[in-house]
Amino acid sequence: MREKIKARLLTQADEKNLLSCGVDPASLKYLKPKLQHRVLLLQGVKLYAANILKQTMLSLGGDAAVHRDVISGKTAHSDCVLMGDLRHFRALLEKLALQPGLTDLAELIKKILIEAPSSLELSLCSNTYRWDKIPVIMGILNITDDSFSDGGKWTDPDHACDHALQMVEEGAQIIDIGGESSRPGARPVDTTEEISRVIPVIAKIAEHLNIPISIDTTKAEVARKAIDAGACLLNDISALRHDPGMLRVPVETGAGVILMHKRGTPRTMQKNTHYDDIISEIYNFLDERVNTAMELGLNPSGIIIDPGIGFGKDINGNLKLISHIAEFKSLGMPVLLGHSQKSFIGEILDQSVDQREEGTDAVTAWATLHGVDIVRVHNVERTQRTKKMLHAIMENT
Repeated sequence: MREKIKARLLTQADEKNLLSCGVDPASLKYLKPKLQHRVLLLQGVKLYAANILKQTMLSLGGDAAVHRDVISGKTAHSDCVLMGDLRHFRALLEKLALQPGLTDLAELIKKILIEAPSSLELSLCSNTYRWDKIPVIMGILNITDDSFSDGGKWTDPDHACDHALQMVEEGAQIIDIGGESSRPGARPVDTTEEISRVIPVIAKIAEHLNIPISIDTTKAEVARKAIDAGACLLNDISALRHDPGMLRVPVETGAGVILMHKRGTPRTMQKNTHYDDIISEIYNFLDERVNTAMELGLNPSGIIIDPGIGFGKDINGNLKLISHIAEFKSLGMPVLLGHSQKSFIGEILDQSVDQREEGTDAVTAWATLHGVDIVRVHNVERTQRTKKMLHAIMENT
């Protein structure tokens, strides 16, 4: 009987697979980098650098896609897509280090290629918080009468505090409190009313909890009073653009800030959901907001980015952002995903708000597998179970 050769595609090859072939253990340091393939996009590369990248990657056995006019010198700049395994990129970095004027490019590539950490550390109001496993679970507490999922449930401060304590028991690691709904079509709330809603709740919760409390607001006065009451993180859906006074709040208080992408206001944001390239457009927006925040003096270890699921995006746009969520890690800041029970899940599954848990769990699982740092959710207990199960699988790959 003729022997049959077997074949199996390895979805995640590692050292054990190499050793099972009987290779010399001394060769592992050369072979292991070849198991990890990377595709890296560089934008706005100068002509001479694009030529060097193309030639060097080809010489190393990798490849680079550049503008068709690079070879003829008819373009001043080119985007470049570099393709190779870690061995190719490490060798590329060595070559670039010898090229005059390319050290900054080499440092940028090196920074992006470093393996993303599996933990999260934030500096918030002079305190350092560290979590060993991501995603960190942010529990949603809406002190509103018109939020799409839980409007009217937690307007009483005592009930709200009890719910926050319950979420922490279930696994919440940050509590996010909001007094103004940002659902599509929501009415605006004036500053006085928003303060009267959230400050008593924040103060009461801060008495009982030592985890970070986030205030979901776009108003500087609300943010300052919230920090005085015990909050240490500003969740600003306008990315510090709605209220000019908001720009100074995190600088002067040391509070962290979540910078989110959105279009328009809650009443108008779903009227324009077209993007030519949604990933690049939102990536560039968040890059600009991070740079602005750092130029103002914000502590980079307190900045978080959020692509803004549902805020001026249609179903396909939301799915595109989720499927490419790992790319936003290249901005060098923790990534937050706020997908819980949102309308795109309801439209895909044809389910009402109270029947969107499985859809939420599926997105949470994807986020966990792709290195999202924080997930903002309504049902903390389900999220904690999903996270625990995914980590058990990931730790045994």
